[in-house]
Amino acid sequence: MHRATPSTKRTRTQLLPALATMVGLAVLLAPTGVTPALAEDAPLVTLFDLSRDDAATGEIAFDVARALRRSKQMRYRDIDESLNVGGEDLQLSAVKSGSGLMKTGTDKLKAGNYEDATDDLDNAVSSYLSAFSHMPDTDPLARAMSLLGVAQLLAGDTKSATASFSRSTQLDPKYEQDFTEYPPKVQQLYDAARKAVLARAKVDYEIRTDPPNARVYVNGRFMGLSPTYVSSLEGEQFISIAKNGYARKAKLTRVDQPGVVLEEELEAARRKPAFENISTRLMEIFDGAVEPNDLTEAQGLVATPYAVALRASGSREKMKIELALANLAGRQVVNRVTREIGWMRRDKEAIDALVADLLKTPDVPVDQVPQVQTRSVFKTWWFWTVIGGVAVGTTAAILLASESDPVPPTYAPGTGGLKIQF
Repeated sequence: MHRATPSTKRTRTQLLPALATMVGLAVLLAPTGVTPALAEDAPLVTLFDLSRDDAATGEIAFDVARALRRSKQMRYRDIDESLNVGGEDLQLSAVKSGSGLMKTGTDKLKAGNYEDATDDLDNAVSSYLSAFSHMPDTDPLARAMSLLGVAQLLAGDTKSATASFSRSTQLDPKYEQDFTEYPPKVQQLYDAARKAVLARAKVDYEIRTDPPNARVYVNGRFMGLSPTYVSSLEGEQFISIAKNGYARKAKLTRVDQPGVVLEEELEAARRKPAFENISTRLMEIFDGAVEPNDLTEAQGLVATPYAVALRASGSREKMKIELALANLAGRQVVNRVTREIGWMRRDKEAIDALVADLLKTPDVPVDQVPQVQTRSVFKTWWFWTVIGGVAVGTTAAILLASESDPVPPTYAPGTGGLKIQF
């Protein structure tokens, strides 16, 4: 019978804590069923609208994008940002410049340097106005206009301050600001200017675009798809127009009487041909036959790791809405959902529910072999079983490899050994 030597016993004793530590790590790292909070760097997702080009499907695409934008699981980026890369660099640069100038102007305003603050904030407003169609919302522009009014008033220019306060209110009548941190005359002039703007008469006019079915925003509000009728306070109009495959457009104009028709021609985005080509091939995503290389090409076009494909078809009485979530980076289709919805009028709640279902981890039937992996490998029981086995196996191998070679027993009188000779 082989007996372990003292050195072998010490080796095994020293390895036991290591084994316990490795097993403990496997237990601690194993999923517990608790979903961690979403990190701020949630993955980017964009929307491919593969529907026919009409008013109803355009409304559905707008509401799907709205639901994705409000999702806490991903960060939405409009595909327009990707399709005209290189063609909108000046506008995007102007938005960034406006943000920087607004910050420096605000700092100077708080420091009491009103004239320099007026210059910086005036330049910030000009930068924003040159590209406000590229801003996710117009609040920063309205804020910059109002702060410009504050600086102008405190610098002694009441007339210009009134104009800046009025312009801010015209841009967004619902955006009311609090200037109680400044001398009382600031809030008084702002309130008076705002009241005068809100008392203006409303004018109804029409906006048409070539091509039609473009998204139209007036004074920060979505007005529908072109051609569309607008009801707004008379005066300066801040108009933004966007359509997939075309460059975004910003327009400033005055409308002081009803019945005006504004016609705008859109320019094709630089990547419009590539967008149309990949859109045709991505249509196969709803039949389960999309090529992985097509997903890779789509990622190269939009520069986001995830994309949602939308196909809406039918009539307003019954619209068939199909959505597919694709992991472009992993070249996988993660989930698909289909719903039939009456679309005589916009149904935001139905779209919100559909998008929520799309972003859920789908259940794979037991009797089917999944073609794509639909959830993270780190959340599967078998992964952690393998990890545990590898940990135990590795420890056992280390234990066996570290054993000392057995020392031949020494036989001597009185040791209890038995010596056999022939």
